[in-house]
Amino acid sequence: MVEESEIREQGGSNGIITEEFHDFNELRITALSRLWIAHKNGKRFLIKTTKDNSEAQQRMLRREYELSLECDHHNIVHIYTIEQLPIGMGIVMEYIEGRTLTEFIAENPSKKERQRIFAELIAAVGYLHKRGIIHNDLKPDNILITRADNTLKLIDFGLADSDAEYALRSLGCTPRYASPELQAHADRIDARSDIYSIGIIMMEMLGVSSITKRCTNAIPAKRYANIEELQRAWHRHNRGWRVALNLLVAIIIISAVAVQTLWVVRTHRKERHRKELIQRMQSGINEICNTSIEHIKASHYIEFATQEVLIMWERCDSLSKAITAETLDEAEQAIVATKYGEIYQQRYLEAVAAMDTMSSYYIESDLEQIVYYDSLRNNNLQYTPYPEE
Repeated sequence: MVEESEIREQGGSNGIITEEFHDFNELRITALSRLWIAHKNGKRFLIKTTKDNSEAQQRMLRREYELSLECDHHNIVHIYTIEQLPIGMGIVMEYIEGRTLTEFIAENPSKKERQRIFAELIAAVGYLHKRGIIHNDLKPDNILITRADNTLKLIDFGLADSDAEYALRSLGCTPRYASPELQAHADRIDARSDIYSIGIIMMEMLGVSSITKRCTNAIPAKRYANIEELQRAWHRHNRGWRVALNLLVAIIIISAVAVQTLWVVRTHRKERHRKELIQRMQSGINEICNTSIEHIKASHYIEFATQEVLIMWERCDSLSKAITAETLDEAEQAIVATKYGEIYQQRYLEAVAAMDTMSSYYIESDLEQIVYYDSLRNNNLQYTPYPEE
């Protein structure tokens, strides 16, 4: 990375040779600023100037530079200096060869890649919040994704501030992503305002979820209190259904171990009857599991798929208990119950594999489909596919 020492050189009254920047090309114009690409010493830089060179915008530009001075995070664009240039007073920062978050999403990245990018976003915002800085203008246009390795870079501190009073005097945020209190110029704006913006961005990246609903609650007190709390909810969300299913595996394995111990103690009686019961059990479990696995493959919604696994376990467990009760003593019951654990575990792993290969999740379903599926689940209705046009 180019350091500030490579930009600042001896010369002139202020120690900066501005003439060495050349080939200024205007990149885009925002509501309050202009972005340029310029060259110096064989390197490209991104330069931000004011839009109309007014005194108010000049103060905001200097304020942005002051806030960024001590920020050093790999997911935040690096700012070198501010100086007078032929195009006006400008902040000199690293040039990012990339595209906006909106353009990145349009490339249809995988669920795993979107989740990684979102994790980088909340890490960058968390870094700012720990330094008392509220960004105030989080939106896809201020989030770049590098082309080299798809790394997130947070840009534009034009509305950021650690002084709420100053922020209220200079707000010009984007309404779709701005919190209600930010748009209303509330007396106090804190980290929960950025969390609201993150919720809107997450909704566009990953679909509607309990996390986005809480982030975007109109009442700040009902949102996550800080980034750390949001990160914990995010980690729980990613591992939620696997934890539940792994718990079922643990229950089955523990049960099998327990009954196998009893089988070792009492090993006798009715081999033929036992084999008949096991054969009946295997046939019944296969019939139940085949139906459930087909439902999982066709469900196209993770909540129904998880529910189907639980139903499959309950039905197989009931069948096992009914057949095991037909044996004449505890030793026979232990043998049949152990065999049930072996038969069911194999089919259960097939059900989990079916869930892992599901083609749909929150990010593959549009909002109307998610609302449709949530309505079925909330009203305890049987799963039916979303009606296609």
